[in-house]
Amino acid sequence: MDTAPNRLPEGAEDISTGGFNRFAGPFYRLPDEGAVRRFAFAALEKHMNGAGTVHGGLLMTFADIAMSRTSRLASGAKSCSTVSLNCDFVGPGRLGDIVEIRVSVSRQTRTLVFLTAIVFCGERVLMNASGLWRIA
Repeated sequence: MDTAPNRLPEGAEDISTGGFNRFAGPFYRLPDEGAVRRFAFAALEKHMNGAGTVHGGLLMTFADIAMSRTSRLASGAKSCSTVSLNCDFVGPGRLGDIVEIRVSVSRQTRTLVFLTAIVFCGERVLMNASGLWRIA
């Protein structure tokens, strides 16, 4: 049995309550660091690609979920929709890694939230992301 989820930081709250998020996850919200929102997941066998590293599509899914939730928290809206998500892959995630993302709001207007994020494991950066969410 994989014990990686047991190594999540203290205060981790499972946010994979339904739909695709539940299938792809589990994903967790971590305690915020000031205005920075934090999320994490434990890299399980189902998250690996054919090369044995965390699948890039999973990292993008993780970023989309974390950034969407951050846009709702920042705006107070019940729903926000992804307009664009740009990702740059920097390094590989490995089986058993605790992968974390830190999301920041760059700018917010009446109808849009601009976000940036960094996905990492320890000192290793896995992906940088930026995106735009429409406030519903």
